[in-house]
Amino acid sequence: MGNEAAYSTIYKDNVRFLYSYGLKLVSNKDLVKDAIQDLFVELWDSKERLGQVRSIKSYLYKSIRRKLIAQASKKRKRFADTSESELLRLETPSTEINLIEKQRFDDERKQLLKTLGKLNAKQREIIHLKYYANLGYDEISEIMGLDKKGVYNLMAHTIKLLRQYLVSICTIWWLCQ
Repeated sequence: MGNEAAYSTIYKDNVRFLYSYGLKLVSNKDLVKDAIQDLFVELWDSKERLGQVRSIKSYLYKSIRRKLIAQASKKRKRFADTSESELLRLETPSTEINLIEKQRFDDERKQLLKTLGKLNAKQREIIHLKYYANLGYDEISEIMGLDKKGVYNLMAHTIKLLRQYLVSICTIWWLCQ
């Protein structure tokens, strides 16, 4: 990591994902921004002492997680109880169709957020790492401090819960139509 261009590339490729992940862990945007800045400053300052890293993405996620937990406990902040989800909006040609799609999108988004809100912090974290950050089970295991079997079990249990919640929502919606 001694190369300035490589350092810059690592920052640009990961800062947005680290910020999003940080907001899943703590609710304070400034705390997340400060933690990311501190992490990259520390990486630059200690570049001569750093060894080989198997996965830079996994290393950064694990580092930011530790840093946020340490900072949050120092400032006596609680982990966020709610989860934010960013979904893409589709553009449609007609204003009427656009309004219908927007309402449907808003309804689905509310249901998804409500469903994600029923998960505990670890379950929301594993969903974020797997599906938003696109990390593998080995990397998730390292970041969350769980063995690989524990990660598989947590993911399976979380997906099972999501299915149950979403099936009940879909059934109610279908019956109301």
